[in-house]
Amino acid sequence: MKNLLMFFYIVLFSISVQSAEWVSPIDKKYIAKDPVNFADFDKARDILNSWRGQGEKLRKADVLLKKVLAKDSDFAPAYREYGRLYIMAGHINYDNFKQGSLNPSEAAINRSLEIEPEYADSYVLLGHLYTKMKRYKDAEDALKKAESIGTEIPWLDLNWAGVLEKKRKYKEAMHRYEKVVNSGTVNTKAYAVALSGKTTMHMYMGQFSKANDGYKKEIENEPDSAWNWSNYAEFLLFRYDDVDGAIKHGREALKRMNFGAGRFLLGSALYTKWAQLKIEGDKDVLAQEYFDQAWSIYPYPEQVINKAKRHGYTQQTAQELQKWLLINKNKEASNRR
Repeated sequence: MKNLLMFFYIVLFSISVQSAEWVSPIDKKYIAKDPVNFADFDKARDILNSWRGQGEKLRKADVLLKKVLAKDSDFAPAYREYGRLYIMAGHINYDNFKQGSLNPSEAAINRSLEIEPEYADSYVLLGHLYTKMKRYKDAEDALKKAESIGTEIPWLDLNWAGVLEKKRKYKEAMHRYEKVVNSGTVNTKAYAVALSGKTTMHMYMGQFSKANDGYKKEIENEPDSAWNWSNYAEFLLFRYDDVDGAIKHGREALKRMNFGAGRFLLGSALYTKWAQLKIEGDKDVLAQEYFDQAWSIYPYPEQVINKAKRHGYTQQTAQELQKWLLINKNKEASNRR
């Protein structure tokens, strides 16, 4: 009993150090109930906090959470974390998710609330989920419920910012993001999300120079995140009119992780460089080198055209690729005769 009590204090101290300012009363209850089981749960939570698109991390977290629930089928924090896991597992890109993939998340979070009706942090997560499901009124209701119960996790402000962003209340969203950035939180994922939110708000408000600085801060904060490099490459290409910078940062993204969005961005940048060199004239050999690189990375010009034609700087990319497709279509037709 003495050893178990000591382990309880070790787990509580560890979590308090990590979160600095806040440990949920519900978490404290489950630490006291079974500190060993809670330690496994906390490992799963840490793994999900470090997730940046890696499927292996989701599998590891799933194993730990199943272990926790096998020992205690009413372990409410585990159901909440399953809510997070399902959101991550269904994510494709940006705000796009696999069809129907968010429903299990809602079920898992609601299960945690059935067990613990005053679980404010579950309501915070539910607000985030409903924002992703485009159920904005439900999101607001969930976040208000979390506020009425009381919680100090940074995700309350971040998830409010997410709702405000969708309602195009960018200044109000910026205030929420800045509050988290300036709070001194040691929650590294929350801090990174807040930095990204600030950058996005600058971009939405047309403050491109500030957005440019924001992307640099995000990379400085998490230099190993492939998404940070790829997001910056996208901004440079489609918003900042800097194809060379987009190529440079797109390459850095793929050095860190080989992923579809990264290949699309780098391919788009390389196709754009090809188009620019073609239009300049007398640089066909160099232009072809860029085209060959682009094709090896992303051989789907139709998808690049769909994105490129919507932005002034890359409209000529779309035009040149359309010409290229037409020429090759005619060649194929001629060869079949």
